[in-house]
Amino acid sequence: MRLRSLTKHIREQNWFAVALDFFIVVIGILIAFQITNWSEARQTDQNRDLIIDALVTSLTDSIGVQKQFTLEISEGLSNWEVAYAKGEQPAPYTFLISGSDTAPDTWSVFEQMSLTELFDPVTLFDLTFFYSEREGIGQKYKRYATFVESQVLPGLMDDEDVFYNTDGRIKPEFAANMDRLRIFQQETDHLTDWGECLVFRLKAERIFEQSCRRADNFLEGMANPPQPDEAP
Repeated sequence: MRLRSLTKHIREQNWFAVALDFFIVVIGILIAFQITNWSEARQTDQNRDLIIDALVTSLTDSIGVQKQFTLEISEGLSNWEVAYAKGEQPAPYTFLISGSDTAPDTWSVFEQMSLTELFDPVTLFDLTFFYSEREGIGQKYKRYATFVESQVLPGLMDDEDVFYNTDGRIKPEFAANMDRLRIFQQETDHLTDWGECLVFRLKAERIFEQSCRRADNFLEGMANPPQPDEAP
């Protein structure tokens, strides 16, 4: 309809009407583009909110499980050390996780969601690094668990004391494997701090210049750290 009117005015050489028709057409196109952009931006925001909710849930669940693990490991190793210091010969402390030895590979699912369009480079780097590191720490635990299952558990069923030398000192291979567990505990504690930093930043809805990983303490990496009565 507007094109027919524009053609008519051109034939009549009514240039004012031509300019008015042209202006109306351009405004209409711009409004249509803007509506499309608003719709796409709203959809992007909705997608980002859904992915953030999923990431926060995944990270929060991991943090809870990791804290439980490290608390149990710390108590178990401490009790073993107290008994060993008294001259007793307790069996090496073991910590075996029921089910899978490693955490679920949730990151592979997130990687299929065009995250580069939803997150800034620092956040994307942190998330990728975090899940990669969690996988690596899980592989270290698997090496520890494999030794326990192949060397420690059979030794528990042996009538002879296979864990100690004749001088009463624990054999190096069993001491070394408990050291692997201590390292797993320390790295898991660090992973927990890192995860808490990521949860805070995902909820903050602003861009940070420094990676959580690069801060000695994750609060130091925040431009505006939470107050004492605020959750991290």
